[in-house]
Order: sequence, then structure tokens, then C-alpha cells
Amino acid sequence: MAGYSGISMSNNAVEAYAEGRKPVSSITKEDIQKHGINEGITFFRWYVKNCCRSDEWHHSSPKYNQTTFYNIEECCNQFKKADIEKLKTKYKSQSKPKTDAMKDNKPYYAWVEYSISTFSGRRKYLEAYAIVFNCWAYIKDDYKKGIVKKRIDGKHFHIAKKYEARPEEMPEDEANAILEKMKIS
Repeated sequence: MAGYSGISMSNNAVEAYAEGRKPVSSITKEDIQKHGINEGITFFRWYVKNCCRSDEWHHSSPKYNQTTFYNIEECCNQFKKADIEKLKTKYKSQSKPKTDAMKDNKPYYAWVEYSISTFSGRRKYLEAYAIVFNCWAYIKDDYKKGIVKKRIDGKHFHIAKKYEARPEEMPEDEANAILEKMKIS
């Protein structure tokens, strides 16, 4: 490794940015317009994630995460040769399995599996009872010492089982504390 530039990224990552390579999340509308593409940035980012290949990664963040970098010019040239209408159809039709649960306006109890990033940068895997409402799961988290809120469509979150009513194994005071935090009853 060529060292770190501050605490946000490696020197190699800084060099990659200067040479026109970036992570998907950093690609901007201006980046693609420079290469003659006038599509929406969200659609283009989806295209890059799903259709472009990259073997290049660099360290980022104080936790030395490995972040994939893409050559924007190559992705744009590839995009221009693609069947855009077919891609748009695929983009619009991709299933989002957790979004159906997010539309439910009625809270429900669930057994959930999730992970959190610890101070050392490692992931800690946890399981707990939760109350799910819209796109959020409210959980009494012993690791963080309180009620936490996790998005149900998050990468490190899974609803393992749903319950019609509070499960007997879930303490009533825990459920009440969560409901109070949610401001619903």
C-alpha cells in the first residue's frame, strides 16, 4: 500500500480519482455528461454496478474498507453501445423484496438478524426481537445499550420470522419500551 491520505482514503485511491476512476457512489451527473451521456445518474450507477466489471479496489475510511473503483470513461463507452431500452426495462422491473414489507402501515413483531460495525471495524452479528413499522425495525440492543432503529432494507439486516402478536419469549417491558420509543401503541 502506498500510504494514507488523511483518514479517508489511501494514496492509491487519491491517484485513481485523479485518473478518472471512482466508486459507484461518487460518480456524478457531470462525470457522465463529459462523455456524452444524458441519462439519470441513478440509472447509470445501477448500470455500472450490474453491467460493468472492475478488478480495481482501494482502501477507504479509517477502517481500511475495500472499495471497488470503476473507470468512468470505459463504463460510459460501454453504456453507449448497450441496448438502453432493454436495460431500462430490466432496471424498472428488478424486484425489491423488502419494499412490500415497507408499505405496511401496521407495526408487527419479528425475530431479526442483523450486524453492526464495532469500534475495531469488525462486524458483530446479532439476533433479537423487534417491532417493525414501515421501513424501520426497532430493537432493544444490549450491545449499544438502548433502543436502536435499523432499516429493514439494509444490507446487514434480515427479518427471520414475523409474529401476529408479541411472542411470549419477548419480555413485555422490552416491548413497551420499544413502543414508547416509537411513539405508537
